[in-house]
Amino acid sequence: MRIRKLLSAFFLLAVTAGTAAAQDIHFSQYNMSPMTLNPANIGGFEGTARISGIYRSQWTSIMSRDQFETPCVSVDAPIIRGFRKRDWVGVGLVVFSDKAGILGLTHTAAKLGASYHLALNKKGTTYLTLGAQYGQASRRLNPDKARFAEGFLNKGGSDYNQNLDVDFANLNRDQSSWTDIDGGVVLKSRLNKQMDFSIGYAMYHIDRGQYGLITGGGGGTGGGGAPQQSSDEIARRSVATGQFNIKMNDKLTVSPTFIYQTMAGAHDEIIVQGLGSYLFNEEKDVTLLFGLGYRFRDAVHPIFGAQIKSLRVGLAYDVNISGLSADTNLRGGFELAASYIIRIYKPAVVKTKVLCPRF
Repeated sequence: MRIRKLLSAFFLLAVTAGTAAAQDIHFSQYNMSPMTLNPANIGGFEGTARISGIYRSQWTSIMSRDQFETPCVSVDAPIIRGFRKRDWVGVGLVVFSDKAGILGLTHTAAKLGASYHLALNKKGTTYLTLGAQYGQASRRLNPDKARFAEGFLNKGGSDYNQNLDVDFANLNRDQSSWTDIDGGVVLKSRLNKQMDFSIGYAMYHIDRGQYGLITGGGGGTGGGGAPQQSSDEIARRSVATGQFNIKMNDKLTVSPTFIYQTMAGAHDEIIVQGLGSYLFNEEKDVTLLFGLGYRFRDAVHPIFGAQIKSLRVGLAYDVNISGLSADTNLRGGFELAASYIIRIYKPAVVKTKVLCPRF
């Protein structure tokens, strides 16, 4: 109960402090959410269209189950050939909702994106991809869900005085919205038949939309009684990623990966992972996926999954090893992800030729 109150107070403070920075969307299975990882990933696959979905829930060991959750869905496709024979253009759409804390502080967005895949050699083994996405984002909370020590009728009890008069004079509005623009670049190359790699960089919230929910000054109104508009801007998020794939034999492939992302230099996240895939049944095209990741100073997360033909599913669980581990009992976040590639190809037209022998 004590840690629950402390965490609730922290998140309340985070949204009512004028200089608070926003925690942005993030996943342990980051490669299963291509458009929130880098817009240059749009259309970067073989097939007609790709549908991806991922759901994350965390801190359920100390908070209720619906207070920290992030669902995300995207669809993208390579649509047309580019200016040259081996180039192509991809388009995509991503929608997500990231909720944090007892006040239901929620960051939602819907964005359209496009990418251009540029072949750097005639063999088509090395590509440089540029991508961007544009859309609308919003941020909201519910002040009615705030709970203070003064409102509990009994010490340590669960009954709360709903009539407690709380002054939210600095709360300007319970929702804000802004235009969001992201961009990124990815370099992919196949070194030989056994090895390939990709490395990328992306920046999110390039135009730094106004996301604040509180007034810029010490009061809730400006001159003439009109509410003051918040001047708080969402910080830009920089993301650097890399993956190296090594085919050990006909069945086993290992893939070390990393991600580094930072938001205004304050919210740094570093994850390193060792992933593997094992061809379990070649006839039915079933591959087992497994791995282990480490988020610096926070959690270790085992990853398990499978790829069955065009369907890929993954499950990850964060084992919390931070300073909160004594209260969380090592329980952190849970993720479930899936991706399906639709392949629609025109059947080959075979023209029958009748050979008439000459006599």
